[in-house]
Amino acid sequence: MRSLTAGLMLGASSSVLALSPLDTFYPPGINQTSYISNSSNALYGGIYKAPTNGPTGGHPYGVYDYCSMPHPRSQEYKMPGPVANGSVKADLVYLEYLQRHQRRSPYNILPGGENQAYECDNVRPYVYAGPNSNSGIQPVPVYAQTYEDSSNPFSPGVNGTCQYPQITVGGVQDGFQHGKDLWQVYGKKLRLIPRKPNQRVWFRSSESSLTQASAGAVLRGVWPDYDGALPLHQMVSSVDTVNEGYSCNAIGTTLNQIKSTAEWQGHLSVTSDLRAKLGAMLGATSSSWQSTFDHFSDNFQARLCNGYELPCSVSNSSACVTMDMAAEVFRAGDWEWNYYWRANPYVAKYIQVVEGLFIGEIISHLENVLNGRSSLDYSHVFVHDGDIGPVLGALGINALRWPAMASNIAFEVWETKEHSSKSFYARVLYSGQPVQTIHGSLDWIKLTDLIAILRPFVPKDIKSLCG
Repeated sequence: MRSLTAGLMLGASSSVLALSPLDTFYPPGINQTSYISNSSNALYGGIYKAPTNGPTGGHPYGVYDYCSMPHPRSQEYKMPGPVANGSVKADLVYLEYLQRHQRRSPYNILPGGENQAYECDNVRPYVYAGPNSNSGIQPVPVYAQTYEDSSNPFSPGVNGTCQYPQITVGGVQDGFQHGKDLWQVYGKKLRLIPRKPNQRVWFRSSESSLTQASAGAVLRGVWPDYDGALPLHQMVSSVDTVNEGYSCNAIGTTLNQIKSTAEWQGHLSVTSDLRAKLGAMLGATSSSWQSTFDHFSDNFQARLCNGYELPCSVSNSSACVTMDMAAEVFRAGDWEWNYYWRANPYVAKYIQVVEGLFIGEIISHLENVLNGRSSLDYSHVFVHDGDIGPVLGALGINALRWPAMASNIAFEVWETKEHSSKSFYARVLYSGQPVQTIHGSLDWIKLTDLIAILRPFVPKDIKSLCG
């Protein structure tokens, strides 16, 4: 297994190696299809490899790391500029923290079959329920253990002990470290997160076991000695405002419009040879594999981020995906995510129909702080890349690479007091660093200005918009 440093350097040109950690988040040419086809871009300074066991940390810390994105950490955390230079005195009074789940096994198993077994018997996905009273039945903490039976005539296409997807042991370990680091910054340093959970903290996830398992690992890192249970709030899946839970015809029709543009067709044109090679090698010739790079990226990322190698054909062990091929797949995935949420001509509507209601919830939380009505200090929401992407798009991020495992957005609200009056300012961090946007760096802006940036992406009548 190559080291993480080698994983960073693999296939990279000297110009890419000179990138700062922040630079790796913002490829300047990502809007052009030449970003995909230019092999000298390689991995654009990113990390795409990790061992089976974590936690991973990237090197240097803060670089774009698909396997486990950086997050606020005490060693690197800096106070907002005006606070750091002493021009204002301010206290952190609210944190809205969003994060994608930790690393996992793939969603997409190769149609031609997988040449490696996936093993997950080193992690226990617990699945049990109990009453909300200590006087009731206390269930046995059972966990899922995947197995195969020789009498079953059907095959999932891959041997092993994993569900697809499920959080891996490295994902659990990454989550625990993630939570420990959040405590060091927002608990110990800034004294916002309480020593024990109280009524002013609130947690939410999607209905997915991935986000739920990540929540358990992260929150254990925040409170390693807490011996109680915590509510993880979820909406009914059919009306959930994250992970595209509610039914909305406009999501599909808008996506079809996006994929009908000349730019989208252009990116398929420049990658036609690559897609044909991968399709023939891996049996992945259906439209679901050939119309976007979602499936190839997902499969390759899950392998590399959990200590596995890139795939080979099950019928020809010498026909294997190379790192150069994978790097082009990853660049194409970056291009697609940037196009979905930043560059396409229908982007405002697309964000509204996919994520507008959730963005409205964030605004509501921020307005409650602004108006002195907030009952919370710390809100932590565990979601998916498909939620992180549109929120970053609404913020106007300058360039959007695929929001990787454990990608996170921290909405910090700071209160200043001058001459007996108080004002509220905001800072928005993406994976631990002030997000760079078309509105400038969101290191220190009026809270009202942040709300104004987000508000256009909240639909006035989502039912009419969805049809």
